[in-house]
Parts: sequence; structure tokens; C-alpha cells
Amino acid sequence: MTSHDRPSGESAADLLRAAASAVEAGDGSGVAEALQRIAAACPGTLAVSVRPLTPPTPLPCEQAPHITAPPGPVPYGQAPPTTVPLGPAPSGPVPYGRVPHALGPAPSGSGANRQAPDGGMPCGSVESPRHPDGDGGTGAALGALALREDEELPLASVGKLLLLAEVAMSVDGGTLDPDEPVALHDDDYCGGSGLLTGLSARTWTIGDLALLTAAVSDNTATNALLRRVGLDRVNAAGAALGLARTRLLDRIREPRGPEHPPVFALGTARELAGLAALVAAPAGWQALMRGWMLANTDHGLVPAFAWHDPEGRRLANKTGTDDGVRTDVGLLGPLAYAVLASGPPGSDAGLARAVRQAGALIIAASGTLP
Repeated sequence: MTSHDRPSGESAADLLRAAASAVEAGDGSGVAEALQRIAAACPGTLAVSVRPLTPPTPLPCEQAPHITAPPGPVPYGQAPPTTVPLGPAPSGPVPYGRVPHALGPAPSGSGANRQAPDGGMPCGSVESPRHPDGDGGTGAALGALALREDEELPLASVGKLLLLAEVAMSVDGGTLDPDEPVALHDDDYCGGSGLLTGLSARTWTIGDLALLTAAVSDNTATNALLRRVGLDRVNAAGAALGLARTRLLDRIREPRGPEHPPVFALGTARELAGLAALVAAPAGWQALMRGWMLANTDHGLVPAFAWHDPEGRRLANKTGTDDGVRTDVGLLGPLAYAVLASGPPGSDAGLARAVRQAGALIIAASGTLP
């Protein structure tokens, strides 16, 4: 975070008072009006999606869907097809582990959307209704926390969540060993965020690299993991989770030249909030990924004005920062959220301000006001 991005104490107090008043309005109109004002003042495009979490209930499941990466490269700008079968799950091992289809409607008859024996939620999924009634004005406030949810925007390092999800699923499914050593190649090294460019060791485990990717958004660790796992495999796993428009386009590059894809990753706020809600599950690969996200050290965007409570485990998130991009996706108290802002080069301070202002509304709705 640069100095001109940092909010003043006075502006923080004003934002929180206004956010609390908007949430307490009762019918959601105050939140909707406040969000529209924030978007109007934003120097670019602001997208917001929030969904509440309910206590997940693990359900029995005969077998998870079979997922494989598509053969050959995926053309730039296209989301890869998923190979989740449209019928009963096949017999045999599950390469990536237990993967629910939780971010949107699954195809009819999909093995990833099988009902539990008691007729409840699909096996492995997290019950997370889009906008419940809630109590008092909170339910209406959550319903109003939605803006350009389906607009595709650049993600910067928030796109690393897709890589972390694939690594966590593969570790949980037994196809990746978190203790496997990965030697860094010269072309893995990349400037920008991270620590590995300043550390002497040249070999790290898969678990180390995942933690560095989540905790300090290490670009070198990201590139090493992508080289080990494969871009197509990451996008195939994302597609199997329901990420139809959220995908990686390239590795991390600093600088990014005209011969490269224009951005690292693209996606929508709705799909990313759904991914965050999925990561709230209490066990399996979701718990592993959430543990990495809990180690994130950047709380300067959406949760900037929330309580500092590292021991309480109320906050697990991943941020993204690039010239003209500020993004934040995660879990805050009882909510999953995604806030994406994109604008012209040099608009970073205004984008960060808009994300924090939207964050103040999310904080007020989540009950985590300081």
C-alpha cells in the first residue's frame, strides 16, 4: 500500500458511521444508495458481490466427480471446458479430490450436483443462500450489496486464488505432495510482490510456495507453482467449480509486454464471492485453502476498517494490486465477498478509496464494526 492509498482516521470514522446508518435503514435502500454513490465517485468500474454463510453441514457422498485437465493449450481469452461428466460419477480414483459444483447451477443430472440421501444440499457443497431474509435490516442490506456482479474485470493477484484452489484440491486428493520440493528456475523469478527474490534458498516445497503465494502474494512462488501444476489444469479445476468466466490467462510477468496476454487473470465478482463462500467449508481442501488465506498480510482494502483480530480467524482474504486495478476477495465474519475495481493507469488511489468505502458497507453488514 502506498502512502497516498492510506485512509485517514477521520475519513475512516466518517465512513463507518455512514455505513452503519445505511445498514440500519432497514429496507436496503440506504445501502443501495450508498453503493451507487461510491460507484459514481470511483474513477473506473466497481463490482461488488456479497453472500452470507450458513453453518455448513457435511453430507455423505458416494463419490466425487472426476476432473481432468483438457488436452492441449487453451486459447488466450477463452475459459477451458470442464470435463465433469453429465451423469453418474465414474468409478475409479478421483484425481483432484472431492470437488463440489457450488458456484452456480450445475448441468441437469451432473454428478457434481447429486442430492444427499436425505434430500438435502448436494454432497460436498456449502449451503450459502444468495440473499436471505436476515434479521432487522441486515438481510435487506446484504441484498443491496450487489453491483455489476457479472461484469468481467481484471483481477491482478486475486487470480492466484484459482491456483491455490487447484493445489489444495490436488493435495487433498493425494495427487500432489505438499512436501514435494520444487527447485526455482531463473525464469520463475519475478519482481513485484513477494519475498523469494530476496531469499537465498532455491528449493521450496509445494506447501511453502502455496503459503508464500497466499500470505505475501509472492510472484515467484506463483510462477513456480504454475509451472509445476500447469495453467490448463488450474483453469480446468476452476471451470469444474463453476467458474465459467473467471480464469488465468498467463503467468505473472513484470513487466508485461505487448506480446503477452494483457492481464494475468480475468473474472467476475459473483463467481469469486461464490468461491470464497465455498472455501468456508469446515474440512477437506477448502479448509487447507482457507488456512493459507488466513495468513494473508494485506488487510488494507475491504477489511481496512474492521477489527484487528488475527486470533479470532474472522478474516481470510486475498487482494490484488496492479496499475489501474484494486481487488479483494475473501471471508469476513459471516459473509463471503468480492470487490473488484478497475480504471485507467494512475487511478489507483481513487480505486483503493472506492474498494475501502464498499468494504465499510460490508463490515457494517457483517457485524464486525470496531
